[in-house]
Amino acid sequence: MKAVRKTGLFLSTVVLFSTLTVQDAFAQSRRGGGSALPTGSHSIGIAISTVNAGQDDLNGVIDDLHTDGSTLADTKDLGSAWEITANWIYRFDRTMYAFVFRPSYFTQKSEGSGTGGSYDVSLTGFTVFPIFRMYPLENSFIKFFMQGGLGYGSLKGQIDAGASNLGFEGSAFGAMGGIGVDFCFTDAHCLTIEGNIRYLPIERNKVTSGNCTTLPGTSQCTNGSELERNNKDLQTTMSGVQGLVGYTMNF
Repeated sequence: MKAVRKTGLFLSTVVLFSTLTVQDAFAQSRRGGGSALPTGSHSIGIAISTVNAGQDDLNGVIDDLHTDGSTLADTKDLGSAWEITANWIYRFDRTMYAFVFRPSYFTQKSEGSGTGGSYDVSLTGFTVFPIFRMYPLENSFIKFFMQGGLGYGSLKGQIDAGASNLGFEGSAFGAMGGIGVDFCFTDAHCLTIEGNIRYLPIERNKVTSGNCTTLPGTSQCTNGSELERNNKDLQTTMSGVQGLVGYTMNF
């Protein structure tokens, strides 16, 4: 809830700041100083972000490691994930619309120790999202945008618990939407800030490797079968509120 409130405040600030620039943009247009809508152009960018992906089932496994008398692990719950994204953007000729192609790399990890060695839980994966973007407000310095898209995500997990280890993976389709702003200090170079909400739960994960016969919290972990906890599918997720800061180059 705290992360959601912070993101809501951030998005409200972006909207307010962008709205305050509209009068300036309209004034420039009336004086003849405003530029025409941009011709078709390309941009590339890179960014880093956090995602508050709540891994409830994996955190339940971690809790079982805490209380199991044979492990007594001190591993903490999985916190926010880090994500590195790349962007290719095409702005359609003389319109406020653009197409964005966005691949990303996702990582989330918690480390600890206990009886017999290390007790680590980690997730790595990727997403690919085609995104439709609209620029309703812009001038020569600030470009406010809204966006949404449908995409795909794949996630691999690894649990190392003393003598036991377990590898698993899953994938799913999802959706995202949000708002953002480009602060363009020159025609070519911009600072990009975004706030997005992504829905990408992975309801089933398949065991790919390892031996988990002594791993607390799992009820099915045979290689090639669906991973279960308490006789229910163990779920992972790439969903959450995403805050992103990056660099965009126009050419």
